[in-house]
Amino acid sequence: MSRRLVRSMPSGSFLMLLLFIAILLSALAVSYSAHWNRQLLNELYGELSVRDKAQAEWGRLILEQSTWTAHNRIEALATEQLKMHIPDPAAVRMVQP
Repeated sequence: MSRRLVRSMPSGSFLMLLLFIAILLSALAVSYSAHWNRQLLNELYGELSVRDKAQAEWGRLILEQSTWTAHNRIEALATEQLKMHIPDPAAVRMVQP
């Protein structure tokens, strides 16, 4: 009876088993690779979003800097807050070194 249960595998069965295992491992590797690719793509889009927000903030800061350093604004602040004024040409004295 034990001789009936223990049979040798047909000659091509071992090769088929190896090919099946190789195909199964290949399918798992493709699935893992696709998942990893999606994760990296999502991370890339997140970083691109951060970059775009930083560029927008930089543009706003450059605009604000140009506003604060405009000559007309500086002159207006000097006139209003510091009570400065442009002197008359007669009141200007030239100093020789």
